[in-house]
Amino acid sequence: MTNVTILKFHEDKVEFTSSLGKGVAVWCGEPPQTDGRYHVELDVDDTFEWGRNIESTNEKTPVIKIIDNKFSFIAQVLSYEDDGILTISLGGEVIFLDVNSSPGTSKYVSFSTSINNVFLHPVEF
Repeated sequence: MTNVTILKFHEDKVEFTSSLGKGVAVWCGEPPQTDGRYHVELDVDDTFEWGRNIESTNEKTPVIKIIDNKFSFIAQVLSYEDDGILTISLGGEVIFLDVNSSPGTSKYVSFSTSINNVFLHPVEF
């Protein structure tokens, strides 16, 4: 999810749409223009615990959405490091998650977090 269109901007949060779905996140940078298109990096700042806020899924299509004021994702597992870092691919963007243990044989995961833990950083080409 590298290209987003800003739908609304209020205080430090943006409502946006992308090829993966709609979301709300904390905007990091100069205030964006409503209806503006931006190339962004996504950062998720949370610790994930299997069975609580992350789980294996049979879904294979990357998705983002807001459910009950939580940011929800479906992403592909790329690798897991023994130090608790799970590397995932969300529509081609590589994201690192802190997890409490190995995903085992999971190929895809579904996870959720507070919108306050999701950050969009605009980047220049």
